[in-house]
Formats: sequence, C-alpha cells, structure tokens
Amino acid sequence: MGKALRPFSHMLYSVIVINWFSIISSSFWIAGLSLLLAAFSYHHWLINQKNRRLIDQLNQPSLQRFFWISLVFFSVGIAATSQKIWEIIVWIIIAIVSAVNTVRA
Repeated sequence: MGKALRPFSHMLYSVIVINWFSIISSSFWIAGLSLLLAAFSYHHWLINQKNRRLIDQLNQPSLQRFFWISLVFFSVGIAATSQKIWEIIVWIIIAIVSAVNTVRA
C-alpha cells in the first residue's frame, strides 16, 4: 500500500502525552481566580441585600480571608508555570505573604 493511500496511518501509533504537571499547576491559578470571583460576587450581592457601602463590605474579614486564600492559589499556580527563576521567586514570596495574611485575616 502506497504512502498516498495511508495519510493518517502514523497517527494510529503516536503516543499521546499529557503534561500532568502543567494541568495541575494551571488548575491552581484557575481555582484561585475562580474563588476570588465567587467571593467578590457573593459580597457584591450582600452589598445590595443589606444596603451597605462597598468600603464597609471590603473590610469584612470573610472577604479578606477569601482574597488572601485565592491569592495563595493564584501565586502557587503562576509560580509553577513560570519559566525564569526570578519569576518563580517573586511568585513564591507573594504566596508566602498571602499565606501569612490569610492566617491574620
């Protein structure tokens, strides 16, 4: 059988490689941003329900805690996907500071 008759035959034997590290590390920053969006959405809803001012709601410990937790997830995910050592160091420092602020909030 000639090569022209088998144009996709090489695909049957190719190895599908999934980069699990990339998937897991990307899921961290995606989860962080999702958590941040959910927290802000919920607290924006509370502003409308309880007729509060935005600044009063931003000072709530629950929102601050979710902000810092989501920043930890985001920083870890970005640090894991970074390629340069200085970027990794910066994002790890941000993650540590965020973790400390999570405990304090």
